[in-house]
Amino acid sequence: MANVFRILGPILVIGLILLIVKQSKKTEAEIVEYDLIVSIKVDPAPNIIQHAKIKEAAAWEVYGKGVFRGKSILKKDEMKALLKKELCLTEENIIVVDATDSFIKSKT
Repeated sequence: MANVFRILGPILVIGLILLIVKQSKKTEAEIVEYDLIVSIKVDPAPNIIQHAKIKEAAAWEVYGKGVFRGKSILKKDEMKALLKKELCLTEENIIVVDATDSFIKSKT
């Protein structure tokens, strides 16, 4: 009986480790990142990257005067709400486009 535990013990431990590793990879793959393009329609346009909460919300690139592109876990509407709140702008002054949808649709 002790020999059975000596053989099965390491097999169970290795199996458990493999299961945990597989589960963690699955979780990373399930994370959805949205490719968002943001246009600020005020003059002068604020540099959104200088705002801490907005900077943390996405990996931003400057695309032009008042235009930014970023990958974020926030959806289009969530990003727009964050921008409105942090920049104290009206909805008409912020355009957020989800380029993720456009890219996926164009590939099919």
